[in-house]
Amino acid sequence: PDGAAAELRGALGRRWDLDPARIVCGNGSDEILAMLISAYAGPGDEVLYSEYGFLMYRISALAAGATPVAAPETDYRCDPDAILGKVGPRTRLVMLANPNNPTGTFLSRSEMQRLHAGLPHGVILVIDAAYAEFVDDAGYDAGIELAEASENVVMTRTFSKLYGLAALRLGWCCGAPAIIDVLNRARGPFNVTSPA
Repeated sequence: PDGAAAELRGALGRRWDLDPARIVCGNGSDEILAMLISAYAGPGDEVLYSEYGFLMYRISALAAGATPVAAPETDYRCDPDAILGKVGPRTRLVMLANPNNPTGTFLSRSEMQRLHAGLPHGVILVIDAAYAEFVDDAGYDAGIELAEASENVVMTRTFSKLYGLAALRLGWCCGAPAIIDVLNRARGPFNVTSPA
């Protein structure tokens, strides 16, 4: 298989008006989420997520030796102020499924921007937009613009949900060049199969 997933990254870049050099493809978005956590957090570090967030955030944090920290939600909805209140000197990543899995709630564009603005520059905000295609609300934004404009934001997506390709395991992310460089060095050389 093409270790760089060049054709797929080119197609994603055209579809979403992104620089393909700022895209990494993975064996599902789960692989990308796990790579981000293992690359940026370890023993003594914290990975922050909302109380009813995707279970893989906790599992991947523990696998990396980091401490998972859950911020309380309000009415099964991520609370940006609760997230910011849990950020400390050991926080390395904030992982947010937007919309959330399994609650289906989401943060608006303005809430996500406010959350990002409140984070220290050294904390990476990971916007897991696996269910973005299912949101039909003018106030929602999947996070592409924030990931393009910021040095500490990554947005992940998947083909598993809307396209029904879960068994093929294909996901992707976009983010700052420095983070993309780390992911490209951390991932396996043939992590995306030719059939996917």
